[in-house]
Amino acid sequence: MTDERVGPRDYMPQWADLGERLENVETNFDVYMLGKLLWCMVTGRLKLPREYHKKPLYDVTALFPNDPNMRKVNGILEKCVVEEPEQCPKSAQELLVMVDDALVSIQKGIPILDEKGKLALPCRVCGRGFYQEQNSVQLKANDLQNRGAPTIPVRMFVCNVCTHFELFAPNFPEEAAAKNWKAWRGN
Repeated sequence: MTDERVGPRDYMPQWADLGERLENVETNFDVYMLGKLLWCMVTGRLKLPREYHKKPLYDVTALFPNDPNMRKVNGILEKCVVEEPEQCPKSAQELLVMVDDALVSIQKGIPILDEKGKLALPCRVCGRGFYQEQNSVQLKANDLQNRGAPTIPVRMFVCNVCTHFELFAPNFPEEAAAKNWKAWRGN
């Protein structure tokens, strides 16, 4: 029909929902809709009104306060579910790169900063707890001839649920989080 709008209205970007026929449908329309679909998949809800993902009732970090990975989901939503078409990634390929990067960092346990800027390190073993810094230690090292070598300073973090521990270099993991380092991906 003349002037018919195509697509689910609850997922349609506002710049496409003008009540008239659009002659030029851009690929970022789909990116916007995929962003809303991501929100629905994460929350289990059917509909995200407009660009309300930052409002407390719809913010995934508020809905899932114990999951630091929701900050990564919000980062994707902030780029896709936007008011203006020029703010939205141009293609689903760009969105796929963002999602892949977020998934890799979640799977590899790349350090995440919480809303207060403090590290939130989910446990790699139990997945329920978070690593808490215990203390810094000096590891005694030996060279290949079993002679004493300089000590190695490390930071020890212990999971508050299963007591698994991780050792980090003195400036890590804050440096990785601050620099937004990505996990290395092998072929």
